[in-house]
Amino acid sequence: MKKKLLIFIQTLALWFVLADRVNIEVFLLGTIICSLISLMLANNVHRSVQLKYGTKEFFLKIYYIFLVISAFIYDVFLSAFRVSRHAFEIKPSFSPRIVKLKTSLENKNSHAILANFITLTQGTLALDFDILNRNYFIHWIDVHSEDEVEVKKALIRKHENLIAKLFD
Repeated sequence: MKKKLLIFIQTLALWFVLADRVNIEVFLLGTIICSLISLMLANNVHRSVQLKYGTKEFFLKIYYIFLVISAFIYDVFLSAFRVSRHAFEIKPSFSPRIVKLKTSLENKNSHAILANFITLTQGTLALDFDILNRNYFIHWIDVHSEDEVEVKKALIRKHENLIAKLFD
């Protein structure tokens, strides 16, 4: 009962944060949804946190989640600045290129997160993923030389290592 109440309070608090306003309709809908979530997930959530990870490993995973999110936010702002700089040039010097990047990630969720890392930053797009060879095909909007390709691949490998630590 305590677990269900704790999950209910946590999800209801998250509901109010994401709802952006509190009125009777939002409160009633949130209460219904959060009570269903707490009834379905109460036993599984606490058991998976306690058995799968120890306390130290759990906080280490939280730390890696923080690193992944902060690296993503940094890349989004940096790439938005670079793309907008090119967009406002008098004679823009775009040099689009499709590049193949081999990954060492094994987990399907880590593949999805890395693809989002690549795609959600401006100027890049993960076009395809070869499952057998674990290759991403990436379209970059502005790559002039092979040195720039290697620099961008090294940056993606840093993110790949963070994501690998998150899902190992």
